[in-house]
Amino acid sequence: MNAKLALAFLALCVCIVPGSNYAFGQKLYPIQGPLAAQTPQPVFAGQIGRTRFGVVVVKSWTVAGEVLKGKSKTVMASSVNALPQAGTIPLPQPNLAIAWDTVYGEGFFVAHILGKKFGQGVFTGSNGTVLQVETLDRRNGVAVDNKGNMYKMVW
Repeated sequence: MNAKLALAFLALCVCIVPGSNYAFGQKLYPIQGPLAAQTPQPVFAGQIGRTRFGVVVVKSWTVAGEVLKGKSKTVMASSVNALPQAGTIPLPQPNLAIAWDTVYGEGFFVAHILGKKFGQGVFTGSNGTVLQVETLDRRNGVAVDNKGNMYKMVW
């Protein structure tokens, strides 16, 4: 067997091993709250671990130097959750309708998310930060934390 064929076979074997993880990166940009007022605005990074078949295994966010860990799940948006416009929000919430409408425009949640499945995760850090993240697809996402910040997620 020549070297190229052996290398191709090895690569194929690695790809079909169950439980293989792939890392994906996301960014959170503060759009409202104390962090949005900072100059320059901070940008926070996230990591997702997935199996080959797309099941989320572990996820973490690094926010202001604190690593937040948790898991995401798929949920159905069956109601509109009315949250206050400003200030701290007790987390977790059934959904972040106000964040969706703030980031993507009034009525976005009802028009694009209500009645559909979407990803939702709650992540906690050792310094007491709680972050709730929601994603509709790989283009749209929002988050809020328990310190009064609202974020737009970019993939």
